[in-house]
Amino acid sequence: MNEVSKAVTASNEQTNASNELAVEVAGKMGQLDAKADDAIARAEADYNTKVGELTTHAIEGHKKAIEDASGGRNTILIDAQGNSNIMVRVPRFNYEDLNAKILELTGADLQLGSGIPTMFQTNGVPRGEVYIAKYLASAGANGGCSVVGGAQPRTLVNYDVAKDLCSSKGDGWHMMSIHEWAAIALWSLANGTVPRGNTNYGRSHENKLETARRHDNGMPGDTAGTGRTDTGKGPKTWAHDHGAWGVQDLVGNVWEWLDQMKLDDGQIITTLDNDPSIAEVNWHRHGAYFDSPSDSQTGNGNVGAPILNNAVTKRNGPVDDDSHDYPYMHGSNFAGITKGVSYTPSEILRRLLIESASATNVPGAIYARNYGDRLPRRGGNWHEGSTAGLGALNLYNARSLASSHVGFRPAFFV
Repeated sequence: MNEVSKAVTASNEQTNASNELAVEVAGKMGQLDAKADDAIARAEADYNTKVGELTTHAIEGHKKAIEDASGGRNTILIDAQGNSNIMVRVPRFNYEDLNAKILELTGADLQLGSGIPTMFQTNGVPRGEVYIAKYLASAGANGGCSVVGGAQPRTLVNYDVAKDLCSSKGDGWHMMSIHEWAAIALWSLANGTVPRGNTNYGRSHENKLETARRHDNGMPGDTAGTGRTDTGKGPKTWAHDHGAWGVQDLVGNVWEWLDQMKLDDGQIITTLDNDPSIAEVNWHRHGAYFDSPSDSQTGNGNVGAPILNNAVTKRNGPVDDDSHDYPYMHGSNFAGITKGVSYTPSEILRRLLIESASATNVPGAIYARNYGDRLPRRGGNWHEGSTAGLGALNLYNARSLASSHVGFRPAFFV
């Protein structure tokens, strides 16, 4: 073999050796990389587990602290989206006790009957308690909402979005219903703790020393700017029991969407008890209507207080028209509206604070349109003044309304 051939052979052998070494080194580096990646992944998993454990521990600690401080009246629930929800446990009571106490305190016989309030019945099955959000819903993680104090209420959501935000929290969750609102309102009346609230631009119109921080940091009572206040920042008298552990901000601040009731071309439609699983199309159509004192369909102003009747004899807009292009009805006291001579009073509507046996009841105005589909809001907002209250009922708008004046409140079945 000549010298050139020997040199080529030596070069090839060196190249092969170098390639083998490179493969070996690459394999070992890959093994090192895999071990490093595995170590990092295990460290991250361990870190995340410990963070999760610490978070759970913190939540459980917070929950125990709230439950201990409130005597079990408040608790924290974490929903399916990981959001915290401070809830008020509302235990069952009965109608006869409410009625007797209201009669004693006010002289008004509201004719509520006897038995378990519809709030505590689902398809006829009684419940021992229901959890109601302590505060209006506020922004939350993962597309959801939270129930926490010191936050701005979540607004600009229409009826269907608000309802979905509540039900998306998981099993047992739902938007506060007409049954729950009315039972709590009647309980407050019976206990002499009807709440005030933010009804005058950051303060109560009834007691102007009762204030809370405004969204715009404005002066309480200043009609400029946005007078909406943070959740739960008002005094105890803004709670349903006038206490630290009650349901806050039912009166004023923002109107609240409620479920399980609507007005369809003037006809009152509800569920018969507190059952959010019933499809809207299957809600009960009562033989009760909000009739108008006028048959005017001119303009879009107020034609006067609605009249409870067994039919609509005067309608202020076309049937099935969800617009706001025609007149509406308004009365300053929902409990004082007239009943038609042929109207048959309804116990369940009295229980739901849609009808009243006496003009003395929880305060609040009524707004209604007896044409189209109207979904209910209750409570009033920050500039409603004396028209706000636990009895305030707004059937003025269609379900599509999304306003900075309107929020919502979740509830939960144990």
